Amino acid sequence: MTILINKKLSLNILNHNYKEISSELESRLELLAEHILCDQNQHKLKINLKLVSSNEMIKLNRDFRAKDLDTNVLSFPAEKDIQRISGELGDIAISMPYIQNESQNLNRGLDDHMMHLLAHGILHLLGFDHQKNQDANIMEAQEIKYLEFFKIANPYLI
Repeated sequence: MTILINKKLSLNILNHNYKEISSELESRLELLAEHILCDQNQHKLKINLKLVSSNEMIKLNRDFRAKDLDTNVLSFPAEKDIQRISGELGDIAISMPYIQNESQNLNRGLDDHMMHLLAHGILHLLGFDHQKNQDANIMEAQEIKYLEFFKIANPYLI
């Protein structure tokens, strides 16, 4: 499988406070987004990724899911009309404090964990979910495939 690179960026990363994200990781995240979008025949669309604080994630989770707690990743798909007009598939929020703690607890590198969560978030934007076991198996298989391309171990075996 090859990565097709568009002249425009497929991933817009909004990162104002987190120095843990290196330029190398940003490049890998952009390549991962490009790879998934091309593989899913959505290469003309863009994604916004915002790295947020725990407080901001709690507010998003409360406002959009009625859950008053921090979480690792949330995805907000754009409506089809908005996608067509803006060229945006949707937005993803990742709680940096949450995933820093989570990656330590899972004994995983932060960069690999970020790659996994971005893949997970993009697949949600594309309509995948994990509410039923069968759907979870399909979604996890996609995540594993995309991470394997970047030489990242299966996160479900760790």
